[in-house]
Amino acid sequence: MADSNVSYTLRRFVQAVDLLAYWMDRALQAVLVVVMSSIFLLMFAQVLLRYVIHSPFAWIEEAAAYQLPILALWGAAVCIRHGSHLQVDLLLNALPRVLKRLFVIAIHLLIFYFALKVYQSGHALVELGRNELVTSRTFSLYWPRMTIVLGGAFIMVQAGVVVLKELAGLVGANPDDDEGSPSEK
Repeated sequence: MADSNVSYTLRRFVQAVDLLAYWMDRALQAVLVVVMSSIFLLMFAQVLLRYVIHSPFAWIEEAAAYQLPILALWGAAVCIRHGSHLQVDLLLNALPRVLKRLFVIAIHLLIFYFALKVYQSGHALVELGRNELVTSRTFSLYWPRMTIVLGGAFIMVQAGVVVLKELAGLVGANPDDDEGSPSEK
């Protein structure tokens, strides 16, 4: 009886964490649409300004370039959530269920470690140039560099959720067994 209570509590905890990660993923997807649209529109405007009007703005290329860490790192967090990163499934599919879960846990712990290093290095970079301005002197480098820190944090959250779900599956408290799991939506 106590074992089923622990299993139930663990399953509910993982589901709650998964739900938070689900809503974070939805917000990140919306931001990525805005960022991709912004980069496209900025670069289109720059082409028009450069080749039609013959008077380009220097800050447009910078603004587009400083959005690329959002696209790369925040997009990586979305890909981790959906399992859409490039992977070779041949070995993974040949493994028994327990080894498969352990392998997925190991991979996502490595991803978590990489994201932690991105977070730490990004934080050092932010602090290094806290009062530094971009080349065009139009805005501070603080916020573009902070997107690296946030990207590392988002990746850690999504990789951590995958690890939690796999660990819960190992002990028989699979959170995806219940109807309405956010990852199934």
